[in-house]
Amino acid sequence: MRRVTIAVIGNAKTTRANVEALIGDVVDSVDEATIATVYDQAQSDGQVWAEQYAQDKELPVLQYAHNAYNELIVENKVEDIKFFMLWDDEDPACQLAASIAQENKILAYNLTDGLIMIPLNSEPISKPVQTEIPVAEEVVDDVPIVEVILVPEELEEAYEDEESEEGLEYDLGELMTLAIEQAGKVFARSFAEEFIKLLKK
Repeated sequence: MRRVTIAVIGNAKTTRANVEALIGDVVDSVDEATIATVYDQAQSDGQVWAEQYAQDKELPVLQYAHNAYNELIVENKVEDIKFFMLWDDEDPACQLAASIAQENKILAYNLTDGLIMIPLNSEPISKPVQTEIPVAEEVVDDVPIVEVILVPEELEEAYEDEESEEGLEYDLGELMTLAIEQAGKVFARSFAEEFIKLLKK
């Protein structure tokens, strides 16, 4: 019995018709077919279309998120697995899949270009380097910050305490400012009255 596990991989743009036609040609040529998708966080459009095609044809569907190639290889015979890659030279998913295919001697085909076989017998294909996004570090002073939540009654008491303690300094300062302003006004008024008296002489 001829069987195949078609692992659809990659993020290159293509059309639904292309995906369905090329997968359909292979499915029709074997006795048993399974459609699998291998991806990191989210499936590409091509992978979604491949799954929808499988559902329409009532074919088994397997999903391997977080690039779980080990699970794919354990759960399916390596000799039955074929990589159908939505190929893009700049796509890390394609680079990773090509490296996995080379290591495990899995045949890989370009799903965006008529299922042309992708040559993997040259120099070793390195896996893409994953760069971690640095997390901004929060700089906190050594002084501990204490947050106190007061209910209305406690808030009123705190306000009264503030008036009786810290508020005294603020009230005295304000009184001194007002006293100086008033004294200035009195002095200015007295000076004006004396000046007028001198003018009348």
